[in-house]
Amino acid sequence: LALELTDPGFDASVLSEFRTRIVVGSAEQYLLDTLLALFRDQGLLKARGTQRTDSTHVLAAVRDLNRRELVGETLRAALNSLAVVAPEWLTSVVPVSWYDRYAERCEEYRLPDAQAKRQQLAVQIGTDGFGLLSAITDPAAPTWLSDVPAVAVLRQVWAQQFVGPAPSVRWRTAEETPARGTMIASPYDPEARYGTKRNTEWVGYKVHITETCEPDAPLVVTQVTTTPGTTPDGSVLEQIQADLAAHEVTPNTHLVDTGYVDGEGIVRSAQTYRIALVGPVPPDTSWQARQKVGYAASDFQIDWSARRAVCPQGQVSTGWKAGPDRHDHAQVKISFPEAVCGSCAARPACTRATTAGREITVRPELEHTALQVARRQQQSAEWKATYNRRAGIEGSLSQGVRRCGLRRSRYIGLQKTHLQHGLTAVALNIVRVVQWLNEVPRAQTRRSAFARLAPAVR
Repeated sequence: LALELTDPGFDASVLSEFRTRIVVGSAEQYLLDTLLALFRDQGLLKARGTQRTDSTHVLAAVRDLNRRELVGETLRAALNSLAVVAPEWLTSVVPVSWYDRYAERCEEYRLPDAQAKRQQLAVQIGTDGFGLLSAITDPAAPTWLSDVPAVAVLRQVWAQQFVGPAPSVRWRTAEETPARGTMIASPYDPEARYGTKRNTEWVGYKVHITETCEPDAPLVVTQVTTTPGTTPDGSVLEQIQADLAAHEVTPNTHLVDTGYVDGEGIVRSAQTYRIALVGPVPPDTSWQARQKVGYAASDFQIDWSARRAVCPQGQVSTGWKAGPDRHDHAQVKISFPEAVCGSCAARPACTRATTAGREITVRPELEHTALQVARRQQQSAEWKATYNRRAGIEGSLSQGVRRCGLRRSRYIGLQKTHLQHGLTAVALNIVRVVQWLNEVPRAQTRRSAFARLAPAVR
């Protein structure tokens, strides 16, 4: 900024205010969009090439809490907020004992050791919380108290963790609580959620990074999406591709891992965006397909116009029922008559049912066909060579983690965390393009010193 070295500079709050203006104005994408437009103008970014996408977990800027710590901190957070916005009202309704109980942070080492006393404390916290909520809704209380964000969080956490207040307050058992991924994990970041991916467990968010991967151009991050930790990868695919199309950087080929791929995604990518979605298609999980000793759904000939199927033994189905599955995805159930299946010599290879005929469940025609084609293609050497390029996204995630702290949120809330990820994408793009223009070669995959000593496989 051409300032003297002794210049005191600006107060750190200026950065916070600037960040708030960006978030309030929904301008998180502005810097990345501007940079992508510049790269297009300079010929460094072209549409209809090949791009790849993957996700990684992001830790929220809050500490992990067990259930008792959670309810204690939630009530304490509500009391602290009310102490700022309505101190006189609060002092008139809280008993003196609460100052000892909730003045300090609720932590595991402060909780009683005996299980009975821990249970008693949980019920006491629940009773106190219901008492505060009752006081807030009292006609004599200011009506706007219910709109305080910390109070809304308190109300939601209490519904998840307690039964009450009448006839008595009861601490919910683990079986009575909602699914862990739907519950608030911290009162200080209510949008952070418990997530799992293979053996990784965390509380926070998930970030999806999409980048180009052309050998004769710099690797450019074209799209960033931030979601709660519970959001499945596949449900984000449509948003990612829509953003790529809106910014005129739609690829011809989109390389993803199996979490993003299903029949619906393959068909939508091709029809809506003319994108070939390439990734390992989930296998048929039926016992016939897994054991490879029976007739899987792919062995049946389906006549979609006549709404019937023919089994490998030449028998024709009689039932056809279309409707959503438990995840609200379209499916078709095709059934064969028990009278025919019961006398079939191939019955042991077809069904384990003893009182009904064979039933197969498939996706609608276009999705079913796309899945069958994809399962055949991914066995070929050509498909594997194309898909090998997807592995490079792991290096990009590693660069984001090591260079920019991608895996730890600096902020509270989904929108501010997304802002951080957008700025991370901008930083990575600048570093990469500068290195490309300076002809710095890309790093190769590193191997440990010990791994390099391994003898060649004969």
